[in-house]
Amino acid sequence: MKELILLSGLGVLSLIAEILNVRKLIYPLVIIGLLLNIGFCINDFGSNENVYGMLILDRVPLVFTILLSFIAILWFTMANHFFEDETNISDHFSLVLFSMVGVFVLTSYTHLVMLFLGIEILSIPVYVLAGSEKRNIYSNEAAFKYFLLGAFASGFLLLGITFLYGALGSFNIIQIASTAMTQFGISAPLLVIGTLLILFALAFKMSAAPFHFWAPDVYDGAPTVITAYMATVVKIGAVAGFYRLFSIILSFYPEYVTILIIIALLTIIIGNTLAATQSSIKRLLAYSSIGHAGFIILGIAALTPSTPYVTWFYLLAYTLASIASFWVLMLVEKASNGKVDMVVFKGLIKRSPVLTGAMILSLLSMAGIPPLAGFFAKYFILVNVIDKGFILIAVIAILASLIGVYAYFRLIISMFSSPSEEHAITIEVSIWNKIALILISTILLIVGILPDAAFNLLFR
Repeated sequence: MKELILLSGLGVLSLIAEILNVRKLIYPLVIIGLLLNIGFCINDFGSNENVYGMLILDRVPLVFTILLSFIAILWFTMANHFFEDETNISDHFSLVLFSMVGVFVLTSYTHLVMLFLGIEILSIPVYVLAGSEKRNIYSNEAAFKYFLLGAFASGFLLLGITFLYGALGSFNIIQIASTAMTQFGISAPLLVIGTLLILFALAFKMSAAPFHFWAPDVYDGAPTVITAYMATVVKIGAVAGFYRLFSIILSFYPEYVTILIIIALLTIIIGNTLAATQSSIKRLLAYSSIGHAGFIILGIAALTPSTPYVTWFYLLAYTLASIASFWVLMLVEKASNGKVDMVVFKGLIKRSPVLTGAMILSLLSMAGIPPLAGFFAKYFILVNVIDKGFILIAVIAILASLIGVYAYFRLIISMFSSPSEEHAITIEVSIWNKIALILISTILLIVGILPDAAFNLLFR
């Protein structure tokens, strides 16, 4: 509970700092608060706090919250540089912190009402952030599209929750699953419709196919720093919410595995295939995010006792690589006056070896190339899938991933090619940005070389 209060308090403090005209204090306060949050989570290991039957704080939600706080620290470090000349930094930071409250709720809910509230608390600030560049028509369009489609998804979610409550008279997800199995079975119409509606809504939040169509346009139109937040912190919340619900449902109803596998394979194939056709880096990373969402769903579908650890590890590898790639993209975009096409990255190796190295390592990690963290993230999921007997499914996922490898290597090759005179740009990278990118790249290498250490650190 301390974690929830702390995140909410940080959001309020950001607003108070604006009122008191002490904006310079916002960033250090936020970083200190997030470090405290990590400390609270570690201190609560071994506890099993039940908050009024709404939230449960055991080891798994706490570990997801640690990941949330760590990635948020990296994002705020990147965003502070972006917002250093802005006057509305407190507005942006408070919206982000309030949305993180929603992520925390999604990691720990046991009540369907809290699932709905968590998604709305997460989503509403992000709708605003996506349109934060008021003079940019593409940013406004992205915010409107995200809000409109997100509202439909929330409607599906609420309707699904209503159906489940109407059938069983309960909002508790464990009670719903166990009662439904003993009294009604899988064939009960209201239960099936309600579960599918909730599945569709959560698939939308994860940008899983066939509900992915909003992601490329929103990622492309939103400010790059906000896109980075959506691809990392928001993704953690969506995955946590999805895992929390369907890990319980699949325990009682393995019949839903087939539906999840179909969604997962479709998402992997679409994400990786379309990523290979993009010239815009933001759209490439958007489709890449879709492909990774498919892998995560596939891992959840192959439900085993290790699934929460594997899911957490995959999120760790993906979010680290993603935030590094968006960090590089943001710096290149700033130097090129807003251009984010493939041609802008031509010759980057000569202009900034540090940015090139960080981008290459992050892309190779997302591609699943050893010895980086992304390799073992995919490996662990594929092992679970094969152990479940889904060998053909694993083969299809691997083949689709190879298409994604091609997409990443297109960008890598462009960084080593010679740019034209009109696209030649000068990039100034501060020492702090270099240190941060080197740190993230080092973590990707260490986690890839010593994957067991990452598990034992938090799951021993």
